[in-house]
Amino acid sequence: MTMYQIQDYGGIINHAENLALGLKEAGHEVEFNILIPKLKVSNRSLPPKNFNEYQKLGTRYYFHQAKGWYAVPKIPYLDKYARESFIEKCSKFDAVLWHIPVPTLNKDNQNVNVWTELYDNNTKNIAIIHDGNLPKLYPHLALVQKKFHSCVCVHESAYNSAQNIAIPRLLIVNPFDLGTLINYPEKKFEERSGFSAIQVFKAWKRMDTLIRAIPFMNNKEEKVIGGKGIEYRYMTSKDKCKPKYYNAKGEKIWDVALELGMNYVGTVKNTEVFKHLYNSKLQIDPSWSLKYSSYGAHFNRTTVEAMIVGTAPMATDLGMKDSKVFIAGKNYIKIPATFNAKQFGELVDNALSDKNQWLDIVFNNYDLLDMFNMHTVAKRYTDLINGVFVATLTTGEVTDEMASNGNKNLNFFNIESRIKPCRVPQTLFEGGTYHSA
Repeated sequence: MTMYQIQDYGGIINHAENLALGLKEAGHEVEFNILIPKLKVSNRSLPPKNFNEYQKLGTRYYFHQAKGWYAVPKIPYLDKYARESFIEKCSKFDAVLWHIPVPTLNKDNQNVNVWTELYDNNTKNIAIIHDGNLPKLYPHLALVQKKFHSCVCVHESAYNSAQNIAIPRLLIVNPFDLGTLINYPEKKFEERSGFSAIQVFKAWKRMDTLIRAIPFMNNKEEKVIGGKGIEYRYMTSKDKCKPKYYNAKGEKIWDVALELGMNYVGTVKNTEVFKHLYNSKLQIDPSWSLKYSSYGAHFNRTTVEAMIVGTAPMATDLGMKDSKVFIAGKNYIKIPATFNAKQFGELVDNALSDKNQWLDIVFNNYDLLDMFNMHTVAKRYTDLINGVFVATLTTGEVTDEMASNGNKNLNFFNIESRIKPCRVPQTLFEGGTYHSA
């Protein structure tokens, strides 16, 4: 398993760790590293001051939910020898799982183009698509698409947005360790209190909509908010708080929510996330993106974490748009994205008092859990690698917009090749061999 270095790994950390654990427990050898656009890197460093906040799972490297991995092997792929050594090592494995399949447009990658060589490893390269907007974020994947055996998409938005490249794709959801269930026996509705909402504060996560709704809630139950990110820093900054994070009275919505009982727990380990969820009736995910939702549902990891410990999820209609996995009213409580703060607050109050709705959703979600089991997910990956199943994967077209975005990205990397608009034919995948339909 490998990936290019980025600033914020988010749920990719959990995916990598649980997938590695699932594969290892199935008897497979797994190595993990990160690709760095440098000529030389030091793989030795002193433990961080907050090392007690780090944990270790499937990759066997220490990681922090917000800061990423500590002391994971780094490959300085600008160095010709390091590049060749990496390619040689990859060739000895059945497959290379690329959690971030191509470099992003950060300043360290500008004018760096040797990454296109890293896929020439005589094994099966599998791209894992975590984002729900591939044509905008990773259109330059089309440049190396012929070097990929297949791509795995972790939710429906990612799956549908990946139709723009000529790589056969499958929907294989995020993996979770369901052994967690042992530590959390059934807990009744009356034994729980309030809600938890713990995730990265990105603009499209829209945590401010939930925080803004807290003053309109009449319930006196727990209101747990956790996580950090760029929008958290803006929301809480003394000098740089964005205007949108003030209410009509000129008060910071963050300060008002704290005064009214919001319990901010910061960035916590995954084990702590489960404890908060276990004590809550609801898990609230206010996220939505017009771009992501145009491709379909982009359900988040926190929704499944809630299901594991018997907590009822709340999610937006746009976040779950057209989902075939999560059904509104059956698997989650729907939050209309158009709701204002008062309507949002009233909806939460109603959900916290509706025991029958809570029971139905919690019961229904137990039937969904197996598809997210890390052993089930690991088996789907190995079946894909071994060509056990036959799948017809229909792709769409490289649009003018995607080609334009891709070529802008190629200019950033100083690559002369061009991506052209074209129809991507239907592709048949059978036993590891591709045939044009």
